[in-house]
Amino acid sequence: MTTHQQAIAELAEHLRPIFEHSPDGLYIWLDESNKRCNDRLAKMFGCTAAEWEAAGDFARTFVDDADRGLYVWHYQNRVAELQFPVTFRFRGRRKDGSVFGAETDMIPLTYGGHTVAFHFVREVQM
Repeated sequence: MTTHQQAIAELAEHLRPIFEHSPDGLYIWLDESNKRCNDRLAKMFGCTAAEWEAAGDFARTFVDDADRGLYVWHYQNRVAELQFPVTFRFRGRRKDGSVFGAETDMIPLTYGGHTVAFHFVREVQM
């Protein structure tokens, strides 16, 4: 197990009670290969947690083309640099290609020396 795999597995276990009981979809993201989500989030995107976690390029797969730049900008300039949490709306894309309005609280945190994005996601009208 790599250090990234170990970090995301340990953090997911620490957050398990939150993942199981939150009314929001939740996910933690370390990199494209190391991410975890709860069932609510996977269902929001029309897939299973295993399918969501296996997706290679999160932004290209689950964020509508019109909002991808905004989504990536917030990650690169707020989360990756550990600046501060940010809340914003975007258009998500489900597995079947349909688009829906979403709002995320994107929170930077560190775990085991790794920068991790912790997201709360809910469907909204846009």
